[in-house]
Amino acid sequence: MRILQFSLTCLLSIISVPFIWASSKEQLFYDAVRFEATGNIDQAIENYEKILDQASSANLHGNLANLYYKNSDYGRSILHYRKALLLDGNNREFLSNLSFVCRTANLENTDPPKNNFFDGFSINFWKGLLVFFLWFGLLLISFLFFLRTTNRSIIFACLAWAGAITLLTFVVFDFTRHENLTESQVIALLDRKQGDDNASATIPLRRFAASSSTANASVRAGESLFVDQSQLEGYQSHQGPNSQNWLLVRTADNLKKGWVRQDEVGWILKN
Repeated sequence: MRILQFSLTCLLSIISVPFIWASSKEQLFYDAVRFEATGNIDQAIENYEKILDQASSANLHGNLANLYYKNSDYGRSILHYRKALLLDGNNREFLSNLSFVCRTANLENTDPPKNNFFDGFSINFWKGLLVFFLWFGLLLISFLFFLRTTNRSIIFACLAWAGAITLLTFVVFDFTRHENLTESQVIALLDRKQGDDNASATIPLRRFAASSSTANASVRAGESLFVDQSQLEGYQSHQGPNSQNWLLVRTADNLKKGWVRQDEVGWILKN
């Protein structure tokens, strides 16, 4: 009997976990909206950050980006608008707000999400289509040879097939290049404690992975940077004293390059 009661208790506890988790998330959201309405922006940001630890959505990132803008933290505002657009690339409000924040921070809106026909499908779709056209073309040309079709028809089929393969190869290559850039892209961020100095402060790109190192150059909060790839695997990183992690980054035009602390940048794809 005791074993049965214990089993039922465990089962009910397991079943109740998702409901408790959902209730907690909803409570955090309602509290965040209430804090925002009463002007307690810092507390609202903290609640949204806690929600994002549990779940992610374009609207959550958009709300958080708006709150960071109200706090004049343009770097984190741009970061979360970029995250929102990765989840909802056709959202005109996010696109407009991102451009507005960039103008306010005197930054160029670098590498915004593209919005065209090709981006309506995933890279796996284009890879599959490329393989399909490759084998379909080979089979079609073989079939035309088997039917002893005129040379003119065979040449036309070969040219059409080669053109389609070339176009699809270019699309797959462009998608892969864009994905690799997005995966290595980070946004420069200021220390949260800098407060009202956010508009003028910069992030140094140091010569070496050390706080005492001199800077090669500096970038403003919100600027897009790219983490260099390691020759072995992953990204160029270094762990300094006190377990402080460093990343080697560069600007899109390769004119600025140096080391930053990991907490001085925010990954667009990683949390």
